[in-house]
Amino acid sequence: MDTQPPSSKAYLARMPLEVLTRITYFVRTPDLCNARLTCKWLESALFHSFAYEFFRKKQFMVYGPSLQVLVDISKHPSLSPYLKHVIIGADQILPPHRILSGHDDKESLNWHLAYADQQTLLASGRARDMLVEAFKNLLNLETVDLRDFHSSSRTRDGNATWSSYGYNTLLETTGVKHFTGQPRAGEEDYPTRLFVLITHALAAAKARPEGIEVVIRENWAVRDHGFLVPTYLEPDFLPVLAGLKKLHLVLDINQATHGDVEIQYLLFKRFLAHTPNLTWLRINFRRQISHYGEEEALLKWLASSLRPGTWSSPGLINADPSRLPPPVELDHLEQLDIGQVSVSANTLSRLFRKFSPTLKAISLRRVKMQQNSDQQTFDKDDDEQNPWIKFLRSLKKESLPHLRELNLSFLEAVVRSNTSGATLDYPVVGFVNPDEAEKQNGISATGYQNLQGMVQVIRDRTYTGLKLETFLSNPAADIATPSKHIEGVARLKIPNTR
Repeated sequence: MDTQPPSSKAYLARMPLEVLTRITYFVRTPDLCNARLTCKWLESALFHSFAYEFFRKKQFMVYGPSLQVLVDISKHPSLSPYLKHVIIGADQILPPHRILSGHDDKESLNWHLAYADQQTLLASGRARDMLVEAFKNLLNLETVDLRDFHSSSRTRDGNATWSSYGYNTLLETTGVKHFTGQPRAGEEDYPTRLFVLITHALAAAKARPEGIEVVIRENWAVRDHGFLVPTYLEPDFLPVLAGLKKLHLVLDINQATHGDVEIQYLLFKRFLAHTPNLTWLRINFRRQISHYGEEEALLKWLASSLRPGTWSSPGLINADPSRLPPPVELDHLEQLDIGQVSVSANTLSRLFRKFSPTLKAISLRRVKMQQNSDQQTFDKDDDEQNPWIKFLRSLKKESLPHLRELNLSFLEAVVRSNTSGATLDYPVVGFVNPDEAEKQNGISATGYQNLQGMVQVIRDRTYTGLKLETFLSNPAADIATPSKHIEGVARLKIPNTR
């Protein structure tokens, strides 16, 4: 077909490509597609921006028509090179008896067929086969991620989302919003099954992505058995793990071994030992489920090192490696994110100290700092009793020469007295907004003590460059703690001796 520019009288053809791309950036998807159908020249001119927007990153689900489109794209000579980020959505088609009544016979039949399709794909291994085929063909594949939501970043079409391919068709033909969201009893293993499906397909395809991500917003997580690397699969599996630079995970304990802290997260520890080239590690824990002992033990293991002159968790040196593997070193780690966990300040400090020679960025999200104190009573107006202030100040004193970014969001803290049982609770550890402080008070935010109650506390703050250095030198200047309270023992009162 002729791809030469049309007549010079054609107004669009005389526009610079940058201007044409900018104009079409603001139109809705159906109008963009219609514009590309106008002529072969216009289709060719807009192809790069179109393919980059709609095919660089694409989400699919375990459903026959959806995975078939992934396979077809992977075989397309023009589109395949653009697809670098494959998302597998945790869209779970529930059993028909779980669906509310009120659907007509055709919708019920369509739902029954869709449910059977998903179950057959998983039970027969066909889902794995289709992923293997696609991953083999995608030569530019960089990231594979598992997520349980549809992104709202599709600004071109108003309130539309980037949903899993096939989702909207199922919604139209069945009348059922099949995305499960919060899991019910018996469904918690579904993300683990999908994680196993993805990692084993990558191994079988001999794919070499740089990143594997698990991004979960509901109360899901990947359980420990999902990290098993069978000995007989190591020749295919280990090169995939060795090539990873980014690993984002949401972890859950193994309920079958709950209580045996030593072997909790055993398979994850072995899995992580095969990822020596990671530059970015994110470990979140399952929301609303807190197992302080197990989470603390895992982070202590991660903070440990068997190298001379380094700290190691007690009992690790002489531990049985079949139950407690040696700690990983991760000599190339540049960013470490920890989230949705209760942990002591000592463990966090040791963790960052271990990776200080290479660490450039730290993110702490929904972290509750636990601390014990020998004080019998607390004074909630004493800022130095806030463990976050002392911890953050220590980051400057620690040797973190390459730290360039610190993200803190939705923090909490609790301090417990070893003698009286009193607790000092900080349900909100937030930050003063300097711009708002200056606007409302006409002064700079030099200390939250002067601004307490005058400005709104924000829960998320990122510090970089000079602002990071200033913050770490005096974190109390930015931190605000509304709603803090003492339980168990009242604040010490000095008796009147007159």
